[in-house]
Amino acid sequence: MSGKFELFISDLDGTIVETEDYHRLAYNALFSELGLSICWTKQDYIDRLQTMGGNKFREIFSWLGLPEEEFEQTKTNLYAQKTRLYADLITTDLYSGKLRVRPGIKRFFREVEDAGISIAIATACVGWAAEKVLDAALGEGFVGKLASFCGGETTKRKKPFPDIYLLAAERAQTLPQNCLVLEDTAHGVEAAKKAGMVCLATPSEFALGHDFSAADLVLVDLERPRPTTFSEVQAIFCGS
Repeated sequence: MSGKFELFISDLDGTIVETEDYHRLAYNALFSELGLSICWTKQDYIDRLQTMGGNKFREIFSWLGLPEEEFEQTKTNLYAQKTRLYADLITTDLYSGKLRVRPGIKRFFREVEDAGISIAIATACVGWAAEKVLDAALGEGFVGKLASFCGGETTKRKKPFPDIYLLAAERAQTLPQNCLVLEDTAHGVEAAKKAGMVCLATPSEFALGHDFSAADLVLVDLERPRPTTFSEVQAIFCGS
């Protein structure tokens, strides 16, 4: 590391906003739109969290009784439908105040910006939906100020592969070793560490049972057990 962080990269889902249960709610809304009487409980969804989205849609496809040759197009359509529902549910609750950003996020992001450090977003969420959520969570000018923005469609390999973090650094013209990542899941931490970056973890609701031993620092959130400032994090890892 050159002596200070040059780029702060944050995940979105579960990291900036506690959104993980909104995936479940979006799937349930999708089932309703499809005329299915299925409703996933939190445990149902947690049991599927280790399954990538394509396999979830394989399960849903099996309920529809369609010919196998229609699977790929149906999966594409279902994914778009579920993503629309997901973004609508989150943004509605953010704008109404029912949902808020995680503790300390706005303060920490301001501190990063005040320190002259660039900010990037690297998320598995599809880009257009992530932008809508970020607008609602952090203000409509936030995305435009980012050094780089990588949605889930920007890399073929997903976390825990490091590809999206390496791409975020490349687009911001920053070396990986000069990046600080904020994550909420073990597979996100693994991706950041494989990219050669320092990783701060604040576990989200559905990731509380994950193994975060690979993270460089683990906190309940950015306000607990006490407020953690960007300058403190930089001093710990950069010796400044």
